[in-house]
Amino acid sequence: METGTHILVVDDDQSLTLVLSEVLKSASYTVVVAHDGFKAIAACKVRTPDLIVLDINMPLMGGAEVMNRLRADDRTRDVPLIFLGSRDQANQSINIADDDASDYDIVLKPFDPRELLLRVKGQLKQKELRDKLKEKEQLLANLSLSDPLTDLKSPIYLQEFLKTAIRQSRRYGIPFTIAVMELDNQQALKTSLGKEGSDKLLAEVARHLSTQMRSSDVAARTADIEFTVVLTVTDKEGAIEFAERARTLIQSTDFMIKNQPVNVTVSIGLCQFVENMDNEGKIVISHAQAALLQGHESGGNVTLMAE
Repeated sequence: METGTHILVVDDDQSLTLVLSEVLKSASYTVVVAHDGFKAIAACKVRTPDLIVLDINMPLMGGAEVMNRLRADDRTRDVPLIFLGSRDQANQSINIADDDASDYDIVLKPFDPRELLLRVKGQLKQKELRDKLKEKEQLLANLSLSDPLTDLKSPIYLQEFLKTAIRQSRRYGIPFTIAVMELDNQQALKTSLGKEGSDKLLAEVARHLSTQMRSSDVAARTADIEFTVVLTVTDKEGAIEFAERARTLIQSTDFMIKNQPVNVTVSIGLCQFVENMDNEGKIVISHAQAALLQGHESGGNVTLMAE
């Protein structure tokens, strides 16, 4: 059993809370005790428990009212509960929709320690599964985000997509190449165009870049004026062809910024993924960025492949 799991025991019968505490501590749980509903809610504000064992019938505030108050607080809404009492008491005292019943359970008095520990373990397992599902949902929400300026994908989306591309490459031998692109003379452009003009230019460059991509490719804005593209099913030769098309298109375009034509160039660094690189994509991206930097230092408006 994982140590450090925090359980709050709530019962006005102090002798019973002592027994409950000993049973739970014997299974390596950390236990805190409260002898009425008000103290239970106060204890939850100090530290949110992983699970609450709660007597149904208590003076001042019964178990059902404690549950209702906990469910009204975002911090404790999802904490699983195990009620202590007779099943008749529970049916009469608890009014909850059937589809919300998975995060509470009932143990009858006098309780069997083995049954209590099984119910505790079951509720904690369900909580773990719910927490993992929420994490997945949050990850999917993050993955769906796009850069608000360019409408390209977010860096976190790129990271997850890159991991998938690496797994496919290792398993099936499917090649892919990373392209990292930046505007040349970026500081001069920022000075002459200002923030509003620079943002407009960046959005237009991103739009032109997107016209050169296939539906299977993924592009993200990974820095202030940096774009990173995962070119799927693409070897070195195919990547160079893509990069040169994009570079030439941008070089030949008059971007209308503040009603004035602006001409820019870009440098592009490329690197094809190979077997001895890491599973996170850090090496392949760093090599592409190094090629990009070399392109800037050589005068810009160039495509370079990392070896």
